Amino acid sequence: MNEKIQIIDEIIKLSLEREIENKEDFHKTQNEVYKRYKLPEAIQSVEILERYNELVKEWIVEDVNNFRKVLRKRWVRSLSWVTVISLLTEFFWCPWKCIYCPTFEWLPKSYIPNEPAVQRAKLNLFDPIKQIHNRLRALEITGHKIEKNDVRIIGWTWSFYPKTYQENFIKWIYDAFNTYDEMKEHIEETNTSNDKFASFKMKMWYKLKLSENLEEAKKINETARCRVIWIAIETRPDWINPEEIARLRKYWITRVEIWYQTTIDEINILNKRWHTNKESIEATRLLKDAWFKVVAHMMPNLLWSTPDLDRKAMKEVFDNSDFRPDELKIYPMVVTDKAELTEIWKKWWFKAYDDETLIDLMSDLEAMIPEYVRINRTYRDIPASEILHGSTLSNLRQIVEEKLEKKWIKLLDIRHREIKAKLNNPENAVLHTIKYEASSWTEYFLTFEDKEDRTIFSLLRLRLPWENNEIIKVLPELKWCALIREIHTFWDQLSIWETWSTFWQHIWFWKKLIAEAENIAKKNGYNKMAVIAWVWVREYYKKRGYELEWEYMIKKVK
Repeated sequence: MNEKIQIIDEIIKLSLEREIENKEDFHKTQNEVYKRYKLPEAIQSVEILERYNELVKEWIVEDVNNFRKVLRKRWVRSLSWVTVISLLTEFFWCPWKCIYCPTFEWLPKSYIPNEPAVQRAKLNLFDPIKQIHNRLRALEITGHKIEKNDVRIIGWTWSFYPKTYQENFIKWIYDAFNTYDEMKEHIEETNTSNDKFASFKMKMWYKLKLSENLEEAKKINETARCRVIWIAIETRPDWINPEEIARLRKYWITRVEIWYQTTIDEINILNKRWHTNKESIEATRLLKDAWFKVVAHMMPNLLWSTPDLDRKAMKEVFDNSDFRPDELKIYPMVVTDKAELTEIWKKWWFKAYDDETLIDLMSDLEAMIPEYVRINRTYRDIPASEILHGSTLSNLRQIVEEKLEKKWIKLLDIRHREIKAKLNNPENAVLHTIKYEASSWTEYFLTFEDKEDRTIFSLLRLRLPWENNEIIKVLPELKWCALIREIHTFWDQLSIWETWSTFWQHIWFWKKLIAEAENIAKKNGYNKMAVIAWVWVREYYKKRGYELEWEYMIKKVK
């Protein structure tokens, strides 16, 4: 045994003996061992994790979940019960001419060569299977669970891509998760090999292993180790209609990101968006009536806008019940190369907000967000070297939230209240209910949250639509149904069959939230409840009286 392995083994042994459950105590133990061996530099956590996996496999040490969490790199990636996998689509021609949107050769519209997401996609030749396999491998070797996955398809307007490409792309997503375990030993070899014959053999292997069609791929995924839980796409609001919604349901899309950009029609037109609030409002309503979660994108600092107009636009999103999305991304505009805005800026016809103005504005915008909404992002991940004009504050969100904290403004949106790694006791959880109007109908936002500090353990969104006739034409099973649009528990991800204590807390919260949603539906005159249930929990719903009708689990509640 070489000295390095001996040191790693001692670190693992001491950590397990001391029942270490946090990184601070782990680093103290590491340093204690390093000092004893006079080690000049630290050993990477990944190396310790790999050795720990070997020792567990050989039955030399016990597999302790809390110690795995300590070793895990960037632990926040899987603290919302799923692991997020982002995929970039291939280049496709774009007919729109939004003035701020860069156009680089052979990249999806609006993306820039040096963005991290683009770099990862290019390394994998924009192949969704290779993107997923390499991402899963990277997550797994750094200690993350990869059994439950939230797939985010990023790129340009998804709805405008050829339908054949869309269907193949979705099928390949399922194929990637279905084949990962068979493939993972060869991933590194495939990435680094210059052997053309080896590359040809891998392509043939792929052809043999891939499913015949989308439905077969979805069926196989029902029993695969790595499963698709949710899929999100991005699109324009003027491309959402009942037929598009039916196709998205077939693909198992559960979340749709639509680009409002602003709620001031004149500014959207001046920036050549060529859609208005009418399309944004209609898309938001149709998506909610078909169960989807809606993520709105807002873009402060558009050409001809001002900070006050941006405040007015955001206020409209939540004051006007025709909007009120479930989640939100805010992307302050910056000038990059190869956009119409680039030339406008060079002629001094556009000036971005300075950092002080932007921080003040973003502070006001974040403070407007109600507690039933999750703020996903407040800054796009564009390298500073690619920004010709505009803010390069990559930690803008942190600066803004520190400013709000100093002003004693507490943010209550979902992201700021998720339990994640906090140690709140679930026994302190109380049911909290918010009723509000959104997109023509009534919504209920139910949470189990800590009665002291309002930390959220679990949540449910309930929608009560009546005359959603456009949706019923394409999804007739939803007629007269109340809709559970989301049910989510915010804890560390469990493997498919793991049943330690937090599993039972998950089930308890689900059971109570669903029962409360059913009671609300009954009181409001509904006789059916519909919910989207990913495959591995369908049996759970069946035991509670739900039956599968196409992609929805439906129960008679009267």
